[in-house]
Amino acid sequence: MVLSLLVCGILFGIDLRQTLGYQIASLSFALLLTSILLSVRWRPRLRVERILPDLVTAQVPMSYYLKVTNLGTRDERDLVVQDQLVTPPMSYDAFQRRRRQRSTRRTNWFDRAVGFPRWVEMRRRDRGAEIRLVAIPTIAAGASVQVKIDSTVVRRGWIQYQHTQILRPDPLGLFRARRNLPTKEALLALPQRYAVPHIHMQSQRHYQKGGVSLALAVGDSQEFASLRDYRPGDARRHIHWRSFAKSGRLVVKQYQDEYFDRHALVIDTHVEANEEELFESIISVAASVAGGERPRDSILDVIFVGAQMVQLSAGRGLGDAASALTYLAEAVASVDADFAATANVLRERAGELASVIFVLASVDDERQQLLDELVVRGISCLCLLVSVGDEQSDGLERLGTHRVFRIRSGHLSADLARIDLTP
Repeated sequence: MVLSLLVCGILFGIDLRQTLGYQIASLSFALLLTSILLSVRWRPRLRVERILPDLVTAQVPMSYYLKVTNLGTRDERDLVVQDQLVTPPMSYDAFQRRRRQRSTRRTNWFDRAVGFPRWVEMRRRDRGAEIRLVAIPTIAAGASVQVKIDSTVVRRGWIQYQHTQILRPDPLGLFRARRNLPTKEALLALPQRYAVPHIHMQSQRHYQKGGVSLALAVGDSQEFASLRDYRPGDARRHIHWRSFAKSGRLVVKQYQDEYFDRHALVIDTHVEANEEELFESIISVAASVAGGERPRDSILDVIFVGAQMVQLSAGRGLGDAASALTYLAEAVASVDADFAATANVLRERAGELASVIFVLASVDDERQQLLDELVVRGISCLCLLVSVGDEQSDGLERLGTHRVFRIRSGHLSADLARIDLTP
């Protein structure tokens, strides 16, 4: 308001003989100049520590804390704080590509003609989150306070914190002094996940070459491996009584655990560079399946199809779903994905697998041939085909003898909730 009075006073007070508007302009200028000078003198001695969670999930509200310590000799009052995130640069070509892939039904005529609202939305998404100003209670000299920051991460991947801004208004309340405290940190956001039905994977135990050890597991093969000394907690039925009768000390039989249910989740990252929405939907679908409930005594191999194929295993002491979700959080689309290498790996491991779930963007002859081969070898297959569009369908389609569930990018939650995830 004072700034508006200054501008109006200058415009209407040009002729000093006709109007007294210059007095309003002078008063407004004096008020603003006084506020700025009072703010420039503010030299606080503050230290900020950020207390972040280990992991967060995109589109899920999260909270963290800022610990602000007053290292000065006077109390600090009326402070507000705001974290600043790194905004990565974006080229004009990237803006045009992302602008074209946006659906026109989500935008108004001004946005389609100018593009500024979309630019603001893109910049907010690139930063990863929007953090508001939060008031800080009075900090006594040498004391510390913790401030809770509520935010929502809007995308997966790394969120880079650049610095923390501490602001204080001047006594007139017209200008805020600002101090930037460097507090660079990073926070990993996992992909957005949706509720999926219980995955009833086909149970078909196969011999796993080399075996998979589990600390407290009992061998399924019941095949004798060796003898060892008794340790507290060992089952009595494993005591080798003959050795006890000979040596007088307890000895137990050790078995080799080599037969498990093994399943594979194949994620196709072969997506064109201008199909960002489709790729993000594929990642969300894959994360929903990988992070869903499954039998505890099974192994899930997560295979990423890309320029360099990546394989992760979860279950039976090999890791948990968090490792797969962490990799999904950093996954990028691959235009030159080599599906042939993935197909060869699946053919080689066909004797160890009970079922395979595919998350694909398209089904071509190469992918359909692999599905046919796996089914012939007795492996249960389920294909989740992710597409961009709002075409109404019951979700279930047929590709030859295979079941294909179509998942629409704009209706992931509804489509995933009604499918039957029985391979």
